[in-house]
Amino acid sequence: MPVHVPGPVLLHKIPLKFVHDKVTGGGKKAVDQSLPLVPFIDFLIVLIVFLIMQFASSGELLTTIPTIQMPKAQNTESLEISPIIAIDRNIVALDGNRVADTNTLLSNPQMERIEPLIQHLETLKRNWSILHPAEPFPGNVILQADVDIDFRVIKKVMFSAAQAGYANVSFAVESLGGSE
Repeated sequence: MPVHVPGPVLLHKIPLKFVHDKVTGGGKKAVDQSLPLVPFIDFLIVLIVFLIMQFASSGELLTTIPTIQMPKAQNTESLEISPIIAIDRNIVALDGNRVADTNTLLSNPQMERIEPLIQHLETLKRNWSILHPAEPFPGNVILQADVDIDFRVIKKVMFSAAQAGYANVSFAVESLGGSE
């Protein structure tokens, strides 16, 4: 008995045409396709490396503004993920969105609320409470201010953050070493 190439033999010997068409696929494309695993694994490795490179586990500021020269400090702690209020010579921004002008805040010596900042912070607070219903609101905010900014502007920003329920203000600084 000669050796034949193995293949599907079930129902091939039935002389009915519709059975033969169903078994052989009727001239259509095969239903089963092979998946090339090597390119798929390469894609997953590239994706994992990209995600690991983008993940900041130490709480580093991901949105640093090049116009801000931050103060330097010896004793520092790592930051938690919180809203970032950036103050440079021209604008006050919350998470990259402009909420006030620095010169306008400097022109008025009175302690005043920054309404757009308060509204945006209250929106973030409501969103946080929806996402974490069982936890108390921590009220953390990160203040990233230029070295040369007048303290009156920083005081107005801190006052507005406190009015919105953010009492824990952390200052972003450049570490000189000696961190905990």
